[in-house]
Amino acid sequence: MNSRQVLIAAALCFPVTCRAQETNIPPLKSEPHHHLVLHNSYVNVYSVEVQPHDSVQLHRHEADGIGIMLSNSEITVRAPGKSDLHQNVTNGQLRLQTAGYVHSTYIDGDTPYRNVTVELLATQRSPQNLCATIIAAQPTHCPPPKPNPDGRTEQPQFQTDQTGITLIRISPGQSLTLDAPARPQLLVILDEAEGATGNSSLTSLRAGDFLWRDANSAVQVFRNASPSEVRVVAFTFKDEKSAK
Repeated sequence: MNSRQVLIAAALCFPVTCRAQETNIPPLKSEPHHHLVLHNSYVNVYSVEVQPHDSVQLHRHEADGIGIMLSNSEITVRAPGKSDLHQNVTNGQLRLQTAGYVHSTYIDGDTPYRNVTVELLATQRSPQNLCATIIAAQPTHCPPPKPNPDGRTEQPQFQTDQTGITLIRISPGQSLTLDAPARPQLLVILDEAEGATGNSSLTSLRAGDFLWRDANSAVQVFRNASPSEVRVVAFTFKDEKSAK
């Protein structure tokens, strides 16, 4: 076989080799910094904490997911075949990680990297930025904040045909009334809330705590007795039939 034939043979085999290597990359659930804290037919929820100058190991996302940052961190994202991407991520930032995405994340700064990663187990269709830029190349479509009489403000962040994501802000001394939801919901807490009271499991909260609510669950009330605003990211699930 001459040199030209060798090159052609190598080129033909290379995609197969790449696919074989990719299948050997562990899935998100096997990455040691991701700790599963909730699983149902809609979501896998992972708690993530990585110390400075450590790394989230190389892994593959098998489903679309939303990472909710709980810290300000300097990171370097490394994806095979691509240039390193240096980023400053901020507390409260939402980050989309699509199915099939392969990467590792190195923590450059001196601040621990903390987030909650929500894997969406239904196939997500027609993603759209609302008030947050989740998809970088897509414009936002942001309606004005929606005030409520119980002292909270709601602002939609992102949606697909299967899932809506809303940011809820609760002022100090105000309450959040959780009506019986027509569809299942996941609430993720972004801020500490010492002294919280109410007939809800949303009491004595820490950043990263969460609450799952089935459709038609009982009304719950949460009062923010802390001196600071409390932010909550709410996922509402629209289409049970498409969940795995």
